[in-house]
Amino acid sequence: MFAHRSKTFLIACMVAALSLMTSLAHAQNLNPDFVKKIDDALPAKATVKPSKQHKVLIYTFAAGFVHSSIPYGAYAVEAMGKKTGAYTSVTSSDPAVFDDLKGYDAIVMVNTTGDWLMPRNPGGEPKNDPNKPDPNYEAKLAAWKAAKAQYDADSKNAKEKVESRRKNLLDFLAAGGGLVGFHAASDAQYNWKEFGLIIGGYFWGHPWHEKVGIKLEDPKHPLLKTFEGQDFEITDEIYQFKEPYSRGNLRILLRLDTSKTNMKKGGINRKDDDFGVAWIRDYEKGHIFYSSLGHREEIYWNPAIMQFYLDGIQFALGDLKADATPSDKKAAAATESSSSSSAIATADSSDKSDKKILFDGKSLDGWTFNKDGWVIEDGAMSLVKGGGYIWTKETYGDFELDLDFKVSKGCNSGIFFRTNPKNPVSEGFEIQVMDSHGKKPDKHSVGSLYDAQAASKTTVNPAGEWNTYKMICKGPKITIFINGEKINEADLDQWTQANKNPDGTKNKFPTALKDMPRTGHIGFQDHGQPVWYRNVTIKTP
Repeated sequence: MFAHRSKTFLIACMVAALSLMTSLAHAQNLNPDFVKKIDDALPAKATVKPSKQHKVLIYTFAAGFVHSSIPYGAYAVEAMGKKTGAYTSVTSSDPAVFDDLKGYDAIVMVNTTGDWLMPRNPGGEPKNDPNKPDPNYEAKLAAWKAAKAQYDADSKNAKEKVESRRKNLLDFLAAGGGLVGFHAASDAQYNWKEFGLIIGGYFWGHPWHEKVGIKLEDPKHPLLKTFEGQDFEITDEIYQFKEPYSRGNLRILLRLDTSKTNMKKGGINRKDDDFGVAWIRDYEKGHIFYSSLGHREEIYWNPAIMQFYLDGIQFALGDLKADATPSDKKAAAATESSSSSSAIATADSSDKSDKKILFDGKSLDGWTFNKDGWVIEDGAMSLVKGGGYIWTKETYGDFELDLDFKVSKGCNSGIFFRTNPKNPVSEGFEIQVMDSHGKKPDKHSVGSLYDAQAASKTTVNPAGEWNTYKMICKGPKITIFINGEKINEADLDQWTQANKNPDGTKNKFPTALKDMPRTGHIGFQDHGQPVWYRNVTIKTP
């Protein structure tokens, strides 16, 4: 038994030695000028005092594409812990570290691509040049043989080994462990859906490797303090993300500023302009921080980014307290609070009637539309290019309509009501839905009664962000709220002449609005650009 334990201990020591030598080799190969730049850029102290002596695992195994910046990112995280006292760290590229995560408080994944839980092949046997003998060759050879033996053993039951390591990571997070991911940490584990949810989304291409604009999603959020409320520009490889990326799960911190970025690049897959760059989320008792910045070495000597990354690590460790409420839920809560104000209360809406779900995020059974013209994406109904209008099967007269909408860049759409689907433009009413953020309202901007009355102000969010919407129709009175603010109130009885508005301007309606039907279908317009609707409900008297 003693001999067996001694052999096991020896192998473990050899594997550790191999890992250490690999780390030392990386350290020796680091560009000293880069190292100095990193050292100079690191924060001087922890943002908040650590609650205890934390230990962080810096994991660097890339089973897929290997980024040249990995050793610099790992060095930056390690040096930052030492300099600030926020944590101590251990760096490893050995998947076996996930066999036992006890003792660690957080894991930082530096560009970990592919299936990094699979047993790692140590590569070919090390060679010893007889002309330049390596004094450490025997130790390296012994370590390699031990690692190779371990790899061969693990490979025989690789599937079971991976499942065990997955469970260990999930248990680690459930118990309150933190996870931090840089850049290509999202380009990994495509066959493990749970990890996609944990990290926040899967890599879906990188159209940009150039200077881009970055916008602070919530400038007052504590993790964004380093940016002092200012949007910025940066040069790096910028990702776009596919499912399970969703603002319903993530608190977005940074996003691509499409107004300051080349949006004519090839390979842009997302059509909603929702390009998150950094976010946080809670998972069980654990805290997750992810940023897609970190492809280029110089990211790790950008002082603002390194402060941001320190704050992200301290959030993951549980020391820096920050609200991780998903962005969509945060916006909905703010709107709900605003909607309960006196403005809504005076809008003659009836809370006594039952609310009916017109679209639940799962089925379009209550609607009529061209086959495959509208589809469901991430719980929202989405227009397929050329799909045509979509209409409720039932008709409505007086009602209170609530929904969320999101527009694409340059989008022009609308919400029709009391309308004849056979001739919606002339025999129905439309409230405009457009990409009007930052623009002066007119009779064709978001929230306007199309061609009849402009909204009083523009409260719509930028393209790619969700908005809340409420329409209250009672007799001739039409009231519109966007993002909790009343922006339009019209009395249709004031439109007494065909082709003419009460202010004397012309309109396109051959019938006076006061004489148009007070009952009809509700519909969403196809005007050529992508648009999304969700959480569609209606109240009737």
